[in-house]
Amino acid sequence: MRMPLRHGSPPATPVRTAEHLLPSVPAGVGEARALVRADLAAWGRDDVIDDCLIIVSELVTNAVLYGGSAYALRLEDRDGRIYGEVFDPGDGVPRPRSPGPDAPSGRGLRIVAAIADDWGVRAADGGKIVWFSVTCPASVAVAALRVPPSDAEHPRAGPRDH
Repeated sequence: MRMPLRHGSPPATPVRTAEHLLPSVPAGVGEARALVRADLAAWGRDDVIDDCLIIVSELVTNAVLYGGSAYALRLEDRDGRIYGEVFDPGDGVPRPRSPGPDAPSGRGLRIVAAIADDWGVRAADGGKIVWFSVTCPASVAVAALRVPPSDAEHPRAGPRDH
């Protein structure tokens, strides 16, 4: 099952994609984490593995608890960001809650919102997709190196017009 991601302008770097269809069982959460770890490590994205593992754990847990018999996980490495999606056939729209301090659950989407650069929910044929994006820090540093210096920072050598 291919799930669409939000697309803007053409990518500046090659796009890498991984898709996984998993059963909606509690053990599937650990399996999803292992797949995410392996995919991101294979792509050289060690700098965002921990953040993505936490986000995927929360989203997959929700899919297992509320979504139905199976869910799909999709990751995309594009333009210095990791985009992720969890599709499930559930019809409810997840919203962050404000559980009491002693509540055993209800914090997952607040955790996702705190870690992800962006996230949201959209309807899909047969269910919904909860998506997220995380910027890869190394990509931010590389992009900063590509910014050309201004003339004021680096005056031109040679004769000047007066």
